[in-house]
Amino acid sequence: MNYIVTKLVTEGETQEFSILGVTEDKQRAAEIAAATYKAYNKNASFQNVEMITEWLATRMKHSFRRDKEHRLQLAITPIDGETPEGGSALVYSASKEQDELMRKMSEALFEGSHTAQRKPNGPAVSCPMTEE
Repeated sequence: MNYIVTKLVTEGETQEFSILGVTEDKQRAAEIAAATYKAYNKNASFQNVEMITEWLATRMKHSFRRDKEHRLQLAITPIDGETPEGGSALVYSASKEQDELMRKMSEALFEGSHTAQRKPNGPAVSCPMTEE
């Protein structure tokens, strides 16, 4: 069994995907990914890096968001033979559009809005509020 270690760095509107390495040892793959985390998060303590290494060894993925515009995603993908089981393996998933939609919905709810629109300046669909 081989393990491919990957990272995805989001900086504002840009995204950078990299393959960090391939190894036969899952623990070594977690250490490679954790070293990348430590380089990205300069404020990470030794204990924090050890915890991230253990998390990566068990969960095989980790996401760290420094702030709204900066995010590091690490993944360890097991490959048995030449191709993954089932013929393919998810390496990268972009969810920026969903994050923005959830932010807008949260903001609207926080401001007390109770209408929804599919398009800007489109027809509003009312969600009537009734007192019980």
